[in-house]
Amino acid sequence: MIPTFEERVEAWSSPPVDDIGYISSQKLLALREDEFLQLIRNMEETRYLGWRNYKNAWREVLGLDSTHDQYVLDCGCGTGMEALQYARAGNSVVVADISRENVRVAMRLLQLEGYEAGSFQITEEFLVNGLFGEFDVIHCAGCLHHIPDPLPVVEAMVEQLKPAGEIRLMLYSAEAWKVACGTEPPEVVEDDPQFERYWTHWDPIGGYADWYSYERLEQRFGHLLRIKRYKPLTRNGQYIGAVLGKR
Repeated sequence: MIPTFEERVEAWSSPPVDDIGYISSQKLLALREDEFLQLIRNMEETRYLGWRNYKNAWREVLGLDSTHDQYVLDCGCGTGMEALQYARAGNSVVVADISRENVRVAMRLLQLEGYEAGSFQITEEFLVNGLFGEFDVIHCAGCLHHIPDPLPVVEAMVEQLKPAGEIRLMLYSAEAWKVACGTEPPEVVEDDPQFERYWTHWDPIGGYADWYSYERLEQRFGHLLRIKRYKPLTRNGQYIGAVLGKR
């Protein structure tokens, strides 16, 4: 059964910490400052010097080092580590997540690093109602593939994007399904008998995961967005990076 929004909020209130697991935001908030910052330092090293960032593709495709003086929304911010990369590069940052506690974690990180940021909790309807204006970049790493009905979410993103803005995604690929299940990926993941095997292989919480390809992005969102960049981020292509611009 596909989890409800409330069930996903509860599950993802333990954000992933690369190669460690899922730590509740309450525990992260309870850490001493030095413990908390060391955990983030370790996570940065694991992500950007490890298998997820093959030949620096993650940082390059998603523009973590080449984006400057932009207004950036980190959508599904988790611990706030990627928002921190944008802040360090001289961007104005807003962090958002379906979990209020995750937003607090991300804000704690940015404040400890000396950066100011805006923040909000994402609703089920994914509406911000213009509270923060339009963004140059909406960064959404590791989130869209966990959303069972992604079109309304992407439509809301487009509404909150400047005309020349970009939506930047890290997504599970068709190869991710093959790695987990040993078969070609189905068109409708939740109808496949290996669905649970798939999502638990990559994220054993949350209850849902989809896969994406260039063609799948065009099929679902091509009427709204054009694909500007698309590239595998890992050696075997389990993760892909995609940058989309408004039509």
